[in-house]
Amino acid sequence: MTRKVWYCPFCGYEVNARGRCHSCGERLVASPLGELESGPEDDEVGYRLDQWDDATRGRMIQLLISASVPHRFEDEELVVLAEDEDRVDRLVARATGSEDEDEELEDGGAKKALAAGDRRTSLELYEAAKHLRQDPTDMQADVALAEASAAVFAVDYLPDLDEAHMAAVGRVTRRLLGALGADEALEDEIRHQAEILCRLVAPSAGEAEADAETERARARLETGAKEKGRQVELPQSEVTPGGELGANVPSQAGPGEPGASGEPGASGEPAASGEPGGAGGPDGQGGEQGGEEAPSVALVADEEGALVELGTEIEARAEGLEASPATEVDQAGQLDQVDQLDELEDVGEDEVEDEDTGEIVYELGEWLPEQRIELSMLLESAGVAYNWEGADLTVAEDHETEVEALFGQVRGLAEEDDEARYRSIEELFGSVDRLANDPSNEERQQAFLHAVAAVEQPTPVGVDDAYWWRVRSQGHAVVAALEADGRLDEVSREAALLAEMLHEMV
Repeated sequence: MTRKVWYCPFCGYEVNARGRCHSCGERLVASPLGELESGPEDDEVGYRLDQWDDATRGRMIQLLISASVPHRFEDEELVVLAEDEDRVDRLVARATGSEDEDEELEDGGAKKALAAGDRRTSLELYEAAKHLRQDPTDMQADVALAEASAAVFAVDYLPDLDEAHMAAVGRVTRRLLGALGADEALEDEIRHQAEILCRLVAPSAGEAEADAETERARARLETGAKEKGRQVELPQSEVTPGGELGANVPSQAGPGEPGASGEPGASGEPAASGEPGGAGGPDGQGGEQGGEEAPSVALVADEEGALVELGTEIEARAEGLEASPATEVDQAGQLDQVDQLDELEDVGEDEVEDEDTGEIVYELGEWLPEQRIELSMLLESAGVAYNWEGADLTVAEDHETEVEALFGQVRGLAEEDDEARYRSIEELFGSVDRLANDPSNEERQQAFLHAVAAVEQPTPVGVDDAYWWRVRSQGHAVVAALEADGRLDEVSREAALLAEMLHEMV
């Protein structure tokens, strides 16, 4: 009878019992493949892995599972069927980074098969996250997520996701696994991370899944707007590769009026932009109204290279200076008008007045993809219509104060003193270490209860999210032991475990 196995995707080994990894402490993942039963030596091939590091071994296990290759481990040797040798050779090359992608994928059919397999992986991850979003206690979805994540960590890319969003999928998946593996119920956190993961991976899972996330986001936004008594129009909503919902923001500028947009940096503070908005179509041509062709609009570059609109009147670029009207715009007239603009080179930028479109743009290219998605979710709940163009967020200027307040709720953006954060972790380490040695001392108990608040902060820079979740859970375990008035040896044991975990960080 084939034996069921569990494995650690980080440390690269398989065992015949569930539980946690003896090395990294992460939950072992149930393999969908049973252990390969022993057979005649001539029917099997062995690969020595004693020179491999843990990460490469873990990657190899995930590749074997993804390719449905039966196998077993005998100490430091990987054993597979002889008939699978060619496939395993390619997987070994992929795990160690020595394969030649061009040679392996020369055949167009192989490329299509690989892409289809990766999209199937995306769909499985999406479905598992969707079920957990609906029911964080769904144990079947928990197992499905673990199995899907193993396949995701084994591939180099997923369809329709760039490198930044692929990395974001990995980070959010690990956070979700960490929340699921916590010793306490973290249902809100599971829902939150599952929601973000659904949006991240939906474009890769398929068109139907991407459309479903768009409709879900649209409904959230409309519900939030109704609660605030706001009108929302979303005629062109779509999910971008990052999973952010694009929502048209109604402009408050008049038809054909040039606009100014605010462009902040990563800090979220807007800065005025001198680019006017064009009127008409992409070629600068207006549409037909009442059967009459609208006058053409010419665009030229100013001294800074920005496009400037030329129409029936040249906009004054300095206070008190007016341009002469033009009744007809022809090539010669356009050149004359450009000459008029050139005469204004000495006008200071602070004297230029832009028309106000009633919109403001935030450049959030330095944010992580999952942070932009989290901001989208906050905007929807607040009923604030928005639009993403790449990493640029556009909202109505009326909502500026409200939107910037939401920035502070996005995880990982709050400015903090790294030195102070490190000191708080050091203080926690010292207090819990002293508590472990004398759990009956009330002063040491109070000192720990004061310092343990450090575990509620976001993951410190340079620390793995899953590891920080374990630290947080263990901190809660020590608090629970103290509050339960249990045996002092239990308090000492839980405190010693937390001290050991913190010791690796300080």
